[in-house]
Amino acid sequence: MANLSKTRTVFAFTSPRTIEKIIPEIDILIKSFNGQEWNTQTQITFFKELFASEFYEGDKMPGNISLAARDRITRAPKALGFVDLKPKISLTPVGAELLSGKRTNEVIAKQLFKFQLPSPYHNIPGDRNFNVRPYLELLRLVNDLGNLSKTEIAIFFVQVTNYTRFESIVTSIKKFREDSSKHKGNRKTFIEDCFTKEILKIYKIDIEKSSLKTRQSGDISISKFVKTKKSNHIDYADAFIRYLRATQLISFDKKSFRVIVAPSRRIEVDYILKHVERSALKFKTEADYKKYLFNPLSLLLLNDDGKYVESKLTKLNIKFDSKASLDSLKDLLETSEKKIISEVVQDTKIALKNYKEYDDIIDVFEKIKNKEVPDPSLYLEWNIWRSLIMLNYAKDVTGNFSIDLDGVPLSTALGNMPDIEADYGNFKIIAEVTMSSGNKQFEMEGESVARHFGKIQNSSKTPVYCLFIAPKISDGALAHFFNLNKMNTKAYGGKTRIVPMNLSQFIAFIAIAKDKSFSNPTILEAYLESIIQKNLFVEDEVIWFQQISSSIPIWLS
Repeated sequence: MANLSKTRTVFAFTSPRTIEKIIPEIDILIKSFNGQEWNTQTQITFFKELFASEFYEGDKMPGNISLAARDRITRAPKALGFVDLKPKISLTPVGAELLSGKRTNEVIAKQLFKFQLPSPYHNIPGDRNFNVRPYLELLRLVNDLGNLSKTEIAIFFVQVTNYTRFESIVTSIKKFREDSSKHKGNRKTFIEDCFTKEILKIYKIDIEKSSLKTRQSGDISISKFVKTKKSNHIDYADAFIRYLRATQLISFDKKSFRVIVAPSRRIEVDYILKHVERSALKFKTEADYKKYLFNPLSLLLLNDDGKYVESKLTKLNIKFDSKASLDSLKDLLETSEKKIISEVVQDTKIALKNYKEYDDIIDVFEKIKNKEVPDPSLYLEWNIWRSLIMLNYAKDVTGNFSIDLDGVPLSTALGNMPDIEADYGNFKIIAEVTMSSGNKQFEMEGESVARHFGKIQNSSKTPVYCLFIAPKISDGALAHFFNLNKMNTKAYGGKTRIVPMNLSQFIAFIAIAKDKSFSNPTILEAYLESIIQKNLFVEDEVIWFQQISSSIPIWLS
């Protein structure tokens, strides 16, 4: 049972930040450790197997391996009911549905809305008066307010520890918006002051008791305490959005990037808010809780109503057998919606031709750099994909991220494939995109980028080039790619061809393409090859990167 004795807000699962990433991790756990005890030894063995997998991000083994394993499994996978760890490791019925790959968004939605505080899994002192289903109340807040920012979630929503506090939080957010619109000074300072005020209020008792030590630091100053709590709240807000986004019930406004109810799911959201119990349920034993949590039918969505599914199919002009099972009807609907999404992607590609969306693409890049988008990693992938399509003259440009029915990016590419693939006929480009920086960039991307390059190059009859794009290229990643490009590595198909560009350089790169009316892919290939050739002969990576920078303004000359 998780000890939450110091908890004064609702919390989100921050490891992993994207819920879809638990799927291959659960698969490893069950395939290799089903029926075994969840103890220190299995935890260590599990994490080592996870670390060696192709989808694990990072190349540095943690110091405390068993703790890292518990971090991956006892949080989201266990708490949301996908695995059972007592008495032995086992896959639950809802876990089996998750691994099936069918209607993942529905499976995740049901488990998120079952998650409650308190629960037999979470020991919270009674004086905290917790009584809430956090993801349900977050959905309600988005619905009732029309839209919500990550900042508002971090400052205010996390205080909904009891659903009876919901209306007071709505009032607080409305006042925050009103005061913000009236404020004449620096908006960032205004927000920070509001944030600090709420932190001091939430943790008033801890501050009065001088209980200021945090897990991350031995510094017990109030300023450090407030800074740490702000960071935690922002992390929770980010994770709340990403997990609830996986249900496809919420989306992002295409202009403001604020969280909204997905237009295509409005009726389903109304049903959930009307029919799902707001109060945390009471259970006599942990076993009773497990029966509820593990049962796929203990909480129903509108798509569990056969008549509703039939009506959706009818609206889409999809023929179906009226005697078919609900599962078959759902399969048919899922297939039909995937086809709609494919058509949305094709329409998006057409709209991007001839630089018609150039200004919007640049605007999104600026918002990413200024941290004004809710999921920067996802939007960076999506916007790089749009940029490469806008360049035109590729036979095909595939983004391995996913989008929803409304054409809004949904989740980043899985860890076992490049973020973006572009086929120009006589050569290919893959793009690897990251928001990480410093040592973390090298740890998370160094090995995977080269592996993805090798996988594509070894299966391709034409040369492959890799664009590695980040807001800032770290020294470690730059040195790593510089050396890889010089060495023959069989696993990577020989010498790699990885070209790093920071985001400002990439923006300049596409601006030149627009201004010079790029129309010949052969010139693009020659330019990328010239960068690789410079790599082979220059003295070090610093000189090479300077050459890349100086070459961009004249790459189409």
